[in-house]
Formats: sequence, C-alpha cells, structure tokens
Amino acid sequence: MESVANFLGSLGSSVFRLAAVLFLIINGTAIVAFALTKSRHLVNEWTRRIVTIDAVLLGAGLGVPLLAGAAKLTVKLLSGVTGGVAALLK
Repeated sequence: MESVANFLGSLGSSVFRLAAVLFLIINGTAIVAFALTKSRHLVNEWTRRIVTIDAVLLGAGLGVPLLAGAAKLTVKLLSGVTGGVAALLK
C-alpha cells in the first residue's frame, strides 16, 4: 500500500510541475509573438484559445494533485484499517 501512496504523491507533483512549465511556455511564446508582430488581429484571434488552454492547465495543475492527495490519504487510512482488522483476527 505504501508504494501506491508514493506513486500518487509523485503523480500529483509531476502533473503540477508539467502544467506550470507548459503554462510558462505557452504564455511566454504568446507574449513574444504578440510583442514582435504588434498585430491586433493576432491578439484577437489567439487570446480566447490561450485563455482556454490556461484554464485547462490550471484545472489540471491544481485538480490532479488535490485528487491524488485525497486518494493517497484514503489509501493510507484503508491500509491502517485493514492492518488493525488483521491484527484482531490473529
């Protein structure tokens, strides 16, 4: 059970890190592109898409670690309960 809890912990931190890096790359690229081209059309065309991508990355970057933490807590609680029941049956 401990390996499952460790996997969940590493999954949450990995997803958060990936979402943060992608957020920086996408927004940094957009800022550079908008600054270099100075095209209002480019800004109008891509802003909605970038905001949508940012919302997805924010949801994944915060939601997955939160759910992984809750699942990790559940696994630890269940392993404690099953260990206690096993000790009672001996």
